[in-house]
Amino acid sequence: MEKELVTEDVKKVLRDAFRELRDVVFIEVYTKVGVNDMFNDIAVDLMKTMSELSDRIKVSFYKIGDENSKKRNVLRSPTVLIAPDKYDIRYTGAPVGEEGRSIVMTIIMASTGQTLLSDDSRKRLNRLEEKRHIRVFVSPTCPYCPQQVLYAVSAAIEKKGIVSAEMIEIYENRDLAEKYSAMSVPRTFVGETLIAPGLQPEENFIESVIEERPVEYVAPVGREELREYDVVIIGGGPAGLTAAIYAERSGLKSIIFEKANVGGQIAITPVVENYPGFVSIAGKTLVDLMAKQTMEYALVLQGVRVDDIKKLNGGFEVKTGRGDYKTKAIIIAAGAGSKKLNTRGEEKLAGRGVSYCATCDGYLFKDGKNVIVVGGGNSALTDALYLDSLGAHVTIVHRKDAFRAEERLQQSVFQRNIPVLLNSEVKEIVGDRVVEKVRIEDIKTGQTKDIKADAVFIAIGYEPNNEIAKKLGLALDEEGYIKVDDKMRTSMPMVYAAGDITGGVKQIVTAVSQGAVAALTAFEDVLNPYWKEKSGQK
Repeated sequence: MEKELVTEDVKKVLRDAFRELRDVVFIEVYTKVGVNDMFNDIAVDLMKTMSELSDRIKVSFYKIGDENSKKRNVLRSPTVLIAPDKYDIRYTGAPVGEEGRSIVMTIIMASTGQTLLSDDSRKRLNRLEEKRHIRVFVSPTCPYCPQQVLYAVSAAIEKKGIVSAEMIEIYENRDLAEKYSAMSVPRTFVGETLIAPGLQPEENFIESVIEERPVEYVAPVGREELREYDVVIIGGGPAGLTAAIYAERSGLKSIIFEKANVGGQIAITPVVENYPGFVSIAGKTLVDLMAKQTMEYALVLQGVRVDDIKKLNGGFEVKTGRGDYKTKAIIIAAGAGSKKLNTRGEEKLAGRGVSYCATCDGYLFKDGKNVIVVGGGNSALTDALYLDSLGAHVTIVHRKDAFRAEERLQQSVFQRNIPVLLNSEVKEIVGDRVVEKVRIEDIKTGQTKDIKADAVFIAIGYEPNNEIAKKLGLALDEEGYIKVDDKMRTSMPMVYAAGDITGGVKQIVTAVSQGAVAALTAFEDVLNPYWKEKSGQK
């Protein structure tokens, strides 16, 4: 029996979502026999299903080469156009996997005319008069891609006739992926100019589109009145999400600022097998469950970066791209980012075969491509097993003589006969436009050898995202992690830290526990400031 593309449970959710539709959305699907046939079938079936779920979705099917495809300038199979007589929005490739989320939101936005953009972003776009063509390269396994896609779609809807948006799936369009060195996703271009090698905060994305170049910092257009909260939480990973739940349940009004994607490292973990209550669950699924629960309590602003914090009498002023916020307490749950090898060729080929996210970028190398995974911990072995399951030819390179990963992961690697090079170090990543080979040195003998490779996935640990902690002058340990006591208090009163930013055991259960403790401690300190008692103040 053929497996149904969209389950009944998902159909029910979609029916509910499509009740928001206002105007009829016309969708056109273009295919060509002999090109991406499997994905053609998926695109056709998916769009047929969408049309069956709402009478406000009308789908037509065409062949590439016919008059309509020439009129729409459609050359690639499959291609899906959304409301083509009204907007210039296209999916070049089947919108499946993570992009299933973005296609649903795109349909809703095309119907209602309501986008995800803030008032600031809309004001910025109003000054754009020259045409812009945005291309976002994506993969079906990238959890960060849909947000960048929806920014592009939002811009195309807000500035119809001026901005066009195209989502390009890298596996189905390998020639384009190679031409634009888009082997790491999301990767966003305006015209021929790369504006972002990853997910951007909304205001940076919009300004980059307007300026037609990468933009790192954007000041708000006219600041709104200062908004007040009891607790501002920086970071939307497991620690931050949990902290918001516990803060709100304690009676503290809270808000989360997440500069990238909600979920942090867990969002790009293929499978989680050590979180209580779930024998095995996809990291992204676990994050979605956590985020959904958190949003029942607190406001979560995704794609909003905290730029600065100033100490005030009786609290703090938090400066963001969305304006200023006043708060009594701050919980820093900013997590940690991937460490770099700092070897020759790494920076040059980043996004061109060098990757720090196997879940995001592994899909392109699924059919027998040669990939190197560097590292010996849980992340490295998890990445290696994931890439092996995709069909890539994986070799693990580790500089020590033994792995430090959990025994179960090590057993899985050996059972699958994944080649392992211990006591080995990557000395250079070689390639002109993309990764071609890796030069590896045997640490014991000093001998080097070259291994042919199409990609290098680096998983050698993490570095703390401690920029805000440094601005506040918090005490840090020798590795840059925030020092905390057993109540998650930092060296500054009313500032707390939780999760990977505190170092130590980097596990989801630890982050969740610390987030809860930080929030409960904040509640205690708002009522009874401990530092005043120590100094004899009333």
